[in-house]
Amino acid sequence: MHGFSDPLADHGAWEYDVRTQEIRWSDGVYRIHGLTRDDFDPPDFDQIRALVHPEDLESYALSIRSAIADRTPFTIQHRIVRPDGVVRTLLVRGAFLQGQRDRLVGTTQDVTGRQGIDERLWHLANHDPLTGLFNRRRFLEELERELAVARRGSTGGAVLMIDVDRFKDINDTLGHVTGDAVLVNIANALRDRLRATDTLGRLGGDEFALVLPGCPRDAATRLAGEISAAISERAVVRIAGRDRRATASVGVAQFGDGRDVAPDEVLVEADLAMYTAKARGPGEVEVFAEEMRTEFSARLRVEADLRDAIERNEFEIAYQPLVSLLDGATTGCEALLRWNHPRRGRIPPAEFIPVAEEHGLMGRIGAWVLEEACVEGAGWHRDGHEAFVSVNVSAQQLARNHIGELVDGVLRRSGLPASSLWLEVAETALLHDISPLVPTLHAVRERGVRVAIDDFGGGTSSLGLLRVLPIDAIKIDRVFVAGLPDRSDDRATVAAAISMAGELGLSVVAEGVEDAGQHRELRELGCEVAQGFLYAKPQPIERISLDGYPDAVELASVD
Repeated sequence: MHGFSDPLADHGAWEYDVRTQEIRWSDGVYRIHGLTRDDFDPPDFDQIRALVHPEDLESYALSIRSAIADRTPFTIQHRIVRPDGVVRTLLVRGAFLQGQRDRLVGTTQDVTGRQGIDERLWHLANHDPLTGLFNRRRFLEELERELAVARRGSTGGAVLMIDVDRFKDINDTLGHVTGDAVLVNIANALRDRLRATDTLGRLGGDEFALVLPGCPRDAATRLAGEISAAISERAVVRIAGRDRRATASVGVAQFGDGRDVAPDEVLVEADLAMYTAKARGPGEVEVFAEEMRTEFSARLRVEADLRDAIERNEFEIAYQPLVSLLDGATTGCEALLRWNHPRRGRIPPAEFIPVAEEHGLMGRIGAWVLEEACVEGAGWHRDGHEAFVSVNVSAQQLARNHIGELVDGVLRRSGLPASSLWLEVAETALLHDISPLVPTLHAVRERGVRVAIDDFGGGTSSLGLLRVLPIDAIKIDRVFVAGLPDRSDDRATVAAAISMAGELGLSVVAEGVEDAGQHRELRELGCEVAQGFLYAKPQPIERISLDGYPDAVELASVD
């Protein structure tokens, strides 16, 4: 191209012969770089790389290597440092000539003079405006380049999908300003873990992704755990004067090892692993396994069917009586949700309730359960019976802070006295951020409704909760009742819970009582009410004996 006159002052042309490695620049390219042909003619890649800004060198080199390997057109924006120390921003475009797989030609444009507009537009097109990380489109481009490198070599790598746990609750209860601050803190925590060769992006919402070239499975899994811990350390929000830590679930997917895989497929695998981790609990890490596809497909089918289950009248409620350990009287009953699927039959609550919670469906389903249970419980009172009805409420219902208005409407429509309604809250919903929920629980109790902690004892700070929560009762987890009377540690846990509840004026219900030995041990420890198969299985409300279960209690009380 010697002697070729570039038509524009800020443009130049170039060509590269892949076979001979020869590079030729027009005068305009030399001029843009602040060089003349006397400096080097012809140029080589080492000389060109020496001019690239150190912060842009990795992405520049990767883009060139990928384009040459795949014979694809490319556009790169990067900075150079000219010999006089001046930094310029260049836009380089290249493509292989049609029918000539060894001849790459292109243009170089100096866009520094227009950076007030062009660079801002380029940055906006490639970066997330909140965190400054790569956006989804740019991240996928970088991932495609890494996959192309992996296809040509023996080294692979890993993709990490990172999703904030219960982020919607953070936005709903604390506001989007706080939610944005959490995302920025997480982005900064992730940046601190990056190697020079890694690529980090925010894919949307509370979802981040990280490409780890040349990273084997064990190292990627270890780094995922470190990232989860770092997020918990850095992503802190202040609630009612106390610091609360956000957590994130992380999924890991491998690429390379001869696999010809597309970027979207790797992300799907990492996403499936992340959802599996999230199902295990907050802050967990999981590595992709092929069976996750089948499990996820099943969850998608459950989600789709759940959305129509109410209109199709597929839900029903079974009631299990709460029985006095002293005389067998029925003091109340718990409403238990059941789903009769038209094709699959009875689906266990443990299978569909986590799906409903994950996809924000528990508010609607829970409102239906509350309405039905109060209507049926009100029938008892019209017949002169005083037994209460107990209904489970999800953390989502409490977090949205509409439970008070919901209860008001249900009680008004059903005619059930507020004193005859218990709301049960799972202890696991209260172990992380209880401060926003305390006013909600106070508002419920002010209406005359009683509040109980369900599955009590499974948390790491259970007994401490009793001193700070506005509650009326605890229901001891069946896991501890099952160990009675033989396991001394379970007996000690149950005894401590009953003792502290007594000191605080709380009622105690033991769950999952199935044999006479458990019954006798609970009564000896001072527990007054229990429920379980020993007395009655869950059943339609009309089959509940409001006269009680004295025969079962009498038999169980005999040594």
